[in-house]
Amino acid sequence: MNLYAWNFEPTILIALLVSTIGYLWITGSYARTRGVQPASTLERNRFFLAIVFLFLALVSPIDTLSLVSLSMHMVQHLIMIVVVPPLIILSIPAEVGSLFLVNRTVLLIFKTLLNPLLVFLVFNAIFIGWHLPANYDLAVRDQQVHVLEHVMFIFGALISWWPVFSHQPELPRSTPGFLMLFLFFMSLPPTIIGALLTFAGFVVYPAYEAVSRPWGMSAQADQELAGLLMWLPGGLIYFVVLTVVFFRWFNRPGDDSMV
Repeated sequence: MNLYAWNFEPTILIALLVSTIGYLWITGSYARTRGVQPASTLERNRFFLAIVFLFLALVSPIDTLSLVSLSMHMVQHLIMIVVVPPLIILSIPAEVGSLFLVNRTVLLIFKTLLNPLLVFLVFNAIFIGWHLPANYDLAVRDQQVHVLEHVMFIFGALISWWPVFSHQPELPRSTPGFLMLFLFFMSLPPTIIGALLTFAGFVVYPAYEAVSRPWGMSAQADQELAGLLMWLPGGLIYFVVLTVVFFRWFNRPGDDSMV
């Protein structure tokens, strides 16, 4: 097995291509025919950057290495959970988004789905559930389950970041006070799981014990690095965003609706 092979799986490449073409059409010519402002250059660049990161996570050797290295699997998941979703949310023009929310039933469904409390429960059920040893090992060993894991991570991450980064007037971001509380609690699962992996003292995921890893790392050392990646970058990103929210709120005294 070539650990540095690229994964040119046709379904992944087609999905990325169709997503890009669909985004350009909806936020371009379709928006113009409906009389709304198309995506700006900045919004398009955010979407393209999200696609580039997804390509790196799913097609580059990161994907191949993730099957034999827990730390590389963690890098892959961090890209899909904390990098790609905010870029996608910030790439959606508000006027274009409004075209798909004129139906009251559709709007009600999205308001329910994006309720911050529900979002917190859904995302963390997905996140914690997939990090249980039996589920994680199954995802490493079975490609179809691995794909399901990734789809669920991206979906969960998209709805979890919506209350933070939304600029859709029908589905606005939460108030700063609530956001800071939300971000604090969102930081706890990756911090706790990361610490457990770092200090476990034994290999938590047996699927990584019987494979040859790159760079001569032992399964235990690889797991400790993975735990640190989840614990520090994975947990601290929420505190970074929380800090930004706090200072933007602090600079707008008396306007709790602004972030």
